[in-house]
Amino acid sequence: MNFRTSALALIALGLAAGCQSAPTRSDVFGLSALQLNQTLTIPAGAATVRLQNGQTIATNAVQEFDPYCVFELETVSEAPQSVQPGRFTITSIERRVQDFSGMPVVPNAGVLGPYGDDGPSQVYYVTLFHLKSDADRRVRSLRCESNQVSIPGPSQRYLSLHEMQGAVGDYFSFELPR
Repeated sequence: MNFRTSALALIALGLAAGCQSAPTRSDVFGLSALQLNQTLTIPAGAATVRLQNGQTIATNAVQEFDPYCVFELETVSEAPQSVQPGRFTITSIERRVQDFSGMPVVPNAGVLGPYGDDGPSQVYYVTLFHLKSDADRRVRSLRCESNQVSIPGPSQRYLSLHEMQGAVGDYFSFELPR
């Protein structure tokens, strides 16, 4: 096989892998709801709060190679926003792979390594839970992820439900259908 044929084969392989990284909706865990067990406060000037190792943390304090989750409301407020304990219905679950700029990436497409020397420095395997609450219509989603770029090729993966529970700690409980 000559260089041109090899290059075309790698491009085709990359395109095929790219199809797998497109956003997908699925009920991968069989979950029905997310229960907030204690009041959660969104900081002033934000619509999100980050949780890692069972604690809320500042945006710039996230250890991105470890599992963390981001709870999101619909609106930003100049004052802190408290979300009271309650049950949020999971309307859908979306999984995608994205790099730092938020663009989809082709997982494991590099020849010399997962992304070669020109690849992104951050690759997130994201699980996004779309949420709905009749009691608090501000609630939008819970996104759980970690930066997987340092993990070699085939070992890159989405977080397990156990890892996500570890990130949110006692703040949230994932509920299975009744």
